[in-house]
Amino acid sequence: MSMEKELNMNIGDLEIFQLGYVYKDIKKQAKIMEELWNMPKFAILPPQTNEVIYRGEKSTYTTQIAFTRYFGKQIELIEWVSGEGIHKEFLDNGNEGFQHVSCFVDDVDAYIKLFKQHDIDAVFIGSIGKQYFAYFDTEDSLGFIIELQMTRGKRQKRIRK
Repeated sequence: MSMEKELNMNIGDLEIFQLGYVYKDIKKQAKIMEELWNMPKFAILPPQTNEVIYRGEKSTYTTQIAFTRYFGKQIELIEWVSGEGIHKEFLDNGNEGFQHVSCFVDDVDAYIKLFKQHDIDAVFIGSIGKQYFAYFDTEDSLGFIIELQMTRGKRQKRIRK
């Protein structure tokens, strides 16, 4: 049986390891979360530029990211810097705050095919460091986006159109 046929759309089988938030100013937001909600200090990384596929088109995309752990989950704050991508789209639509959940899987490409069979597109695909990821357009049906990342150590660098 092929990998696609073995997978099902029961996202309850996936463990959420990260909650992703998008803000115009992550340094300001990190300070609010640390002081008001007593979250551990965020590690704020320098801006990173990566090649991604956004809604079927290649894009050079720059973001700045901050991380901490809270209630056993990784909290990711993302600030859009330049390029076309899913975080800019979120901000352009007048949003700030919670955007996505992220789960590790063994084969992101198999999930891209599976979700496509259910008319759910991978709208943002790329690699950051050693992580290969895809964001899926589940906002209308779930109220948030699902991001799947290749399990550590199993990622192969792939950017496709």
